[in-house]
Amino acid sequence: MADSATIEREKHTKQLKRKIECWRELILSLNSILLWEQSWYPALILGITTTIFLLIWTLEPTVLTIISVSLLVLALIDYIVPPITSFLSPANNWTGQKEKELDEICQNLSALILQLQSLWKLMLQTRKDRPNFYCAGIIICLMLCIWIGNTVNNLLLFYIAVNAILLMPGLRHKKRPMAVINYVRDFVKQS
Repeated sequence: MADSATIEREKHTKQLKRKIECWRELILSLNSILLWEQSWYPALILGITTTIFLLIWTLEPTVLTIISVSLLVLALIDYIVPPITSFLSPANNWTGQKEKELDEICQNLSALILQLQSLWKLMLQTRKDRPNFYCAGIIICLMLCIWIGNTVNNLLLFYIAVNAILLMPGLRHKKRPMAVINYVRDFVKQS
């Protein structure tokens, strides 16, 4: 069982690595930013997301406009980035160290994708095996989301969620969540 899971992960990693071949320089740069290799990268992440969300808040576009502009930007990036990347960083600048970093990134992404897929399969299996538990869990989660969504501004919720997702890799890399958890645990013990 463990061998088949390892083989599946390696196969998935190789496929992912082939798919992102023309994006490898950009992915290394983004990984550096997400893992906070410079002390000012968290401020950069928050600054970019805050600017985008301030623009959305100020302009008040419709949902269809936001989706269309986002897809347009993604299409332009998909069209422009590979030629620019190949022009700015020729293939002979690619080193073994960069290849090792890309392998690690692909392994981590592959593991995350496979974990999400297994979580989805677990939910489907729970729906099949224990429908009452599944239904109760879904109802409770959705009611909680309805209450939170009705209480807090949607744009603020989305801003917090996006920042949490973008800052989490750096927090995990710097082992900050454990420091916060330990601090809270010690604080509670003292009380």
